Amino acid sequence: MFKLRTFISIISLVVLMACEGSERNAPIASSMEIQAAAYVSPLPNSITLLTMVKASGDFGEHSGILINASQQVLYDPAGTFRHSTSPNARDVNYGMHPAMVDYYKSYHARYGYYVVAQEIQVSPEIAELVFQRAIAQGETAKLRCGIAVSSVLNGLPMFADIRTTYYPGKIMDSFAEVPNVSTTYVYEDDDGQNLDG
Repeated sequence: MFKLRTFISIISLVVLMACEGSERNAPIASSMEIQAAAYVSPLPNSITLLTMVKASGDFGEHSGILINASQQVLYDPAGTFRHSTSPNARDVNYGMHPAMVDYYKSYHARYGYYVVAQEIQVSPEIAELVFQRAIAQGETAKLRCGIAVSSVLNGLPMFADIRTTYYPGKIMDSFAEVPNVSTTYVYEDDDGQNLDG
């Protein structure tokens, strides 16, 4: 029994380490930088849960939320993603136009890891509420991406079954149960993260 508990504790720690950001004290973008980068998508308002999954065992190791509200942003709590044309302020990346969204997915998809994108169309009011809740979370501590993402989503009626959890895979599984979710996958076979271009 002791060995099983030790094994489970070690596995849990390894899974949670995927959310550990290596650039946590990065500069916070100014309001002028954020305004200049703002991207308004012509597509319907939506919420897209992005989960980075380890292929061996299909463990979800990191979560983020693409939010298409009054502007399209990426909430990437405790994440390491940075790009010179996407200002970041307290874990929210601005200027998330389609090419930048693709770049984010490609940044994470690599040999041994793939990205699951679960999109659902929502009302403008829900999209804006998720956007504001992401901003209100502030910068997320290391290893807490799952807690942050699930906290932003739960409490809203359509996401009522998403429990607060440390585990991105559990959030992904719960999100899959929300009606009308569209799921896509990104696979790549490179050896590491892409660099800022």
